Amino acid sequence: MSANVWSVTKDLIPLDLPPQRVVVSWYNLTTILLPVLLCYYVMAVLVQLPSTKLYRQALFPAVVWLTVIAGITLDFSWGRPELVHCNQTLFSMFTIALRAATWTLADELYVRYSDTGNRYIKVNESKSEPSSLRLDDIRMAMWNACDLCFNLRGLGWNWSKGMHIPQPMFKIESRLIFAVLSLIRFILYTAALSAIGLFVEALTPDGSDGSTIFDPSLPPILRYLRSSTITVLNGVESWIVVELIYQFLAFTFTILFQQRPSQWPPSFDQPWFATSLGMFWGRCWHQIFREWPLEPFLGSYSPIGAFLLSGIFHELGLRGMDRGGDILCVVGYFIMQGVGVALERLFKRLTGRRVGGLVGLLWVWIWQIIWANFLRMIIANSIRWVWKTRTGTVI
Repeated sequence: MSANVWSVTKDLIPLDLPPQRVVVSWYNLTTILLPVLLCYYVMAVLVQLPSTKLYRQALFPAVVWLTVIAGITLDFSWGRPELVHCNQTLFSMFTIALRAATWTLADELYVRYSDTGNRYIKVNESKSEPSSLRLDDIRMAMWNACDLCFNLRGLGWNWSKGMHIPQPMFKIESRLIFAVLSLIRFILYTAALSAIGLFVEALTPDGSDGSTIFDPSLPPILRYLRSSTITVLNGVESWIVVELIYQFLAFTFTILFQQRPSQWPPSFDQPWFATSLGMFWGRCWHQIFREWPLEPFLGSYSPIGAFLLSGIFHELGLRGMDRGGDILCVVGYFIMQGVGVALERLFKRLTGRRVGGLVGLLWVWIWQIIWANFLRMIIANSIRWVWKTRTGTVI
């Protein structure tokens, strides 16, 4: 397939960001970004307090407006191509807006639990009537809001009940040992990312400048075998990037904020061994972005909505790096994952059996690779471009 095919949707759906952004400074950080963070924090406080839904609804439009302005205005790369990956603020703002929407619609108060050995105790459940809300309740909500703003998986919160949390292979209680291991993992993942990047570079067709993974000089079988190998390696790169960031944050928050190792369980649960697409996306892949307001609107169709939002999320990330993107290919990949999950449910309804075993494992790999070939043309090129600019070679 030619790279020209991917440019069609860019002409049909012109979603490019404004050509000129404002380089970040103390002034625009305080006038553009700070209001976003303050509103986000206030929403996190209000969702813990009774009789605040009206206030949340009133604040929500302001949150959406401020996140849009910040996402398309600020330039965190300081005009340097090698730092363009720092302009991921667009999907960061999208995440803030989605969480604010969830908190706006929440009917049940958010309650935080404190891990005390083998049992959990509620640390912010107010028993006061709304008219007699105690000052201590507000103070506790303000403190817990600091955790809620950064706790995307809801660890220790009532809203995340039912979410699968992977268990570590070895349970570590010492903060120091856990932090050292996180730092070692971070270094190893960095080295692995570099090595895989060089390998993918060697597999890229000659003369393509990374713009395509399909080599027209090869026979069809070898052509798609090669492109699929590159696609799998790019999937490994995506996994490593998330792990790399996660390990760095685990090290930082454990050392600086004295968080417990139990607050940083594994982000993935062996996705390469998933025997169904439902298992892959519902248990094995990271569950970092799960707090999305879909149930009230889509009901039983919310999984499809989740895949749609995932596609939009990744598309915004690409456009935040000023690499264009392709909404049909990016969103289409995630929609087809939802279609695959729907096919598994249809299979269970018709046969009475779940997809699983060796056949399920092959099904997951084949379905992922087929559609990831399309996605790779967009996302992996952006990753490769960022990596090359960091080493001084711009495509």
